Amino acid sequence: MKKVLIVDDAPDTRTVIRSMLKGYDVEISEANDGVEGWKKIISEQPDLVLLDLHMPHKDGFSILEDLDEEWLSIPVVIVSGDTQEETINACEYYGAKAFLKKPIVLEEFRKAIKILPL
Repeated sequence: MKKVLIVDDAPDTRTVIRSMLKGYDVEISEANDGVEGWKKIISEQPDLVLLDLHMPHKDGFSILEDLDEEWLSIPVVIVSGDTQEETINACEYYGAKAFLKKPIVLEEFRKAIKILPL
């Protein structure tokens, strides 16, 4: 079974993503900030990370940079309300596989997940 990690400081967003993953054969883990998220990435080695950008303690950009520096090839889908072009470009530069804007649209979520190994 594939493992998916949701890293977002908003409990309602984690709930929405968890419900969108119903029907997929995945084990879901959650983190409510970037520090906890990074610890779970290292300890759990998930098959996919759904990552918010703006969080307390450690933001999503730092996690993307750390993944790149550590040569960890874990696919990341960004889930953020920050849809500025330079933000999206920075996420792509650091290896994000897809970018979903909040609020998440189910069809866009399915398209993003379809490109990943689940």
